[in-house]
Amino acid sequence: MTTTRPDDPPLAEQERPDDGAPEQERRPDDPGASAAPARGGRLLRWAAGLVLALLAAVPAVLGLIAVLQERGEPYLPIGDQAFLELNVREVGSGDVLLGAYSRFPWYHPGPMLAYLLAVPFAAVDEAHQGLAVGALVIAGISTVAAVLLVRRRLGVGVALWTLLVLTVTVRLLGDGFLRDSWNPYVPVLPLLVAALLVWTAVRGSAWALVLAVLPMSLAVQAHVGYLPAVGALGGVLAAGLLVRAVRARRSRRRAEPAARNWLRWPVAVLAAIALGIVLWLPPISQQLTGSPGNMGLLLDYFRDGSREAELSMGQALRAVADEFGRVPAYVAGAAPPSRLLLPVGWPVWGIAVGLALFVVALANGVRRRSGDVLWLGATTVALGAAGVAAVARIEGLPFPYVTQWTTVVGVLAWTTVGASLLPELVGAVRYLLGRVRQRVRPDLVVAAPLAVLATVAVVVAGTAVARTETPMTDTTGDIARLEEAIVADLDRTGLAGQDPLVRIDFPGTTRADDLLGTFWPGAGLVLELVRDGIETRVAEFWVAPFGTRYTEGADDADYVVTLAYSDGTSPPPEAWQRVLDVQGELQVYGGVPPTA
Repeated sequence: MTTTRPDDPPLAEQERPDDGAPEQERRPDDPGASAAPARGGRLLRWAAGLVLALLAAVPAVLGLIAVLQERGEPYLPIGDQAFLELNVREVGSGDVLLGAYSRFPWYHPGPMLAYLLAVPFAAVDEAHQGLAVGALVIAGISTVAAVLLVRRRLGVGVALWTLLVLTVTVRLLGDGFLRDSWNPYVPVLPLLVAALLVWTAVRGSAWALVLAVLPMSLAVQAHVGYLPAVGALGGVLAAGLLVRAVRARRSRRRAEPAARNWLRWPVAVLAAIALGIVLWLPPISQQLTGSPGNMGLLLDYFRDGSREAELSMGQALRAVADEFGRVPAYVAGAAPPSRLLLPVGWPVWGIAVGLALFVVALANGVRRRSGDVLWLGATTVALGAAGVAAVARIEGLPFPYVTQWTTVVGVLAWTTVGASLLPELVGAVRYLLGRVRQRVRPDLVVAAPLAVLATVAVVVAGTAVARTETPMTDTTGDIARLEEAIVADLDRTGLAGQDPLVRIDFPGTTRADDLLGTFWPGAGLVLELVRDGIETRVAEFWVAPFGTRYTEGADDADYVVTLAYSDGTSPPPEAWQRVLDVQGELQVYGGVPPTA
């Protein structure tokens, strides 16, 4: 590799000492050795970091502005989004110790996602848009953190490349992805940050070890499907720290290391353990005091659960290999696959291009003895292997959301390509400029078009996020108007001032392939009633998604509402009920049951 000049900041990675700061050699004739140029360089690096952070935040910020402007307009979460908001509303007033419900007889491990979303939810006065605000804030912080972590070790050029790759990848997940507070989706970008923090820790930064506990805990608590990914990152971290320990022991550079150089790693490990214990106190408490304990149910499931998987190992390999083909296929103009199940099937040629460049990047990293490139590649491979194992074990239909986190594999792979090959491109540009005797910095020649492309990408992506609708949200106002009809009938019957207990029923339907009836929009109806301060219950059958808080005493309801389809595919009202309102494809019956 060509020698780095003091006035030519590299795109390539620089080996770092234990504290993560770049090693720089100052020669007597080095103009950068003076204090003034050093200060100027620091200022320039600070400004570059600020610009990168602002660029990375653009999609989330534009989405945030749009969501806040939607306040006052019809906007009601339904389905899983409604269940999440019901959970978030309980934070601070009830015992929220577990995560979201699952399709199996257990809940996802912990409530960390609900706790985090409770902050922006309260900040917007508990408006329904609060969940989307929280999702956008988490996505924005994660994107900025990921780009700055890459910039810290690999330079501005590779950070711009990473931002470009990340923006394109997230855009391919759908315009509503950043707005979506669904528990399988929110941790995707935090997992990317966790992977980069693990890589940073392996390369010598003890503080990164502690910080990595936060996104790793969030991922697993929000959705247990992230457990293989976090386990793989833990393996990389353990291997990396072991290698560092062995090398430090054999090193002859310091006969007596300074106390801070060896003490900070034990301190970091202890701090990480302490932080992990604090973050996991709620699910630990539920396991010790609840019956049954959710952790015990999870353990039983993984130990004794069904091993019948839908996909073969070959199909699982293809599903993860697709992550290498997203970017080249998109750049070549290929339309995203429309397949709803894994593997989604990106073009084989795109996968081949992505894998080939990744292998070339690793080979170049070996040739250059680049620890940053090799450990970043190792992290990518570890996550990829975990992804194959996770996909191969999916029970039931293999929907992409179950292992959506494998998206991170592709982002890391292309970051590795940039980390390894962009410095070679800078060297080639330097050589060409030297031949024509042009006094132009080669790193700027490479970084400038990357900056333009990244800027265009984030603006286009941000505009799309701002214009789209939040997933699993009713923006027609139909369900809210049905809720108003229920409240009006409570007033008519004289129950409104008596704190009535209202039960919402979701009857079956004769519609083909509709197994849940009106349950999905019904969750939004329950949420709207709860928001208006009405004690609301559902039948015991729905205890898994709603929790016991909303099923206890359901049989003793003072007033019963039935949410039905308006096309005649739902049962008619009971003799003691009447049709209160019809909105679109939905209608509500309401009345006082004979047993009340």
